[in-house]
Amino acid sequence: MIPAFPRWVWAWAIALPWMAGWVNTVALLALHHGGVTHLTGISTEGAIGLATGDLHLLGHAAAILGLFTIGCAISAWIVRGERWTRTRAAGGMLLGEGVLLSVAATIVDTRPVLGTCLCALAIGFQNGTSSLVTGAVLRTSHLTGMFTDLGIAIGQALRGARFDPRRARICLVVIASFISGGIAGALVFQTWSGHALWLAAMLAIVAGVATPSRESLATS
Repeated sequence: MIPAFPRWVWAWAIALPWMAGWVNTVALLALHHGGVTHLTGISTEGAIGLATGDLHLLGHAAAILGLFTIGCAISAWIVRGERWTRTRAAGGMLLGEGVLLSVAATIVDTRPVLGTCLCALAIGFQNGTSSLVTGAVLRTSHLTGMFTDLGIAIGQALRGARFDPRRARICLVVIASFISGGIAGALVFQTWSGHALWLAAMLAIVAGVATPSRESLATS
């Protein structure tokens, strides 16, 4: 059971997965394969590249996996504080994400490999920060765990067992936000191409600025 948490977590549950869905869609469309958030699929790409000798595929997978992991490691080095506490460091990581996405927005059309690598690093910043602050309750860059938790909650409810409605709600919010961000990113990409990343970058910067250094006492 997830304990009651501050209400501001719902804002992150909406905004951060929406950004991740948007960024992943733009990265996938810019590079025509892969993406930057679903590391299971990217690890599979790397396995295929290794098995078939496709060095391009293997190199892409290694770069995305490595940079995402580095982004998470940097967030763990910088973000400190008690669970459910928004710190200036956490806000700074989201600002850093916005800066990386801004750079990616300027180069991804002409240098898609480098642009998507910057996206992977940026999403590593985001997912590492949200996981650290919420104790891994809020995973913002991928949906496998969220669909798993939601399916478990549904199964428990169907057999009349006790389930965690708060976890089910946060799963639904994250899933809906990620998918809607992906839809929006795909629509905007048709007109703006890689410059669509600017909108995700601005949202990350706003989220970073809006992250105060004091925890809200209101819980839900």
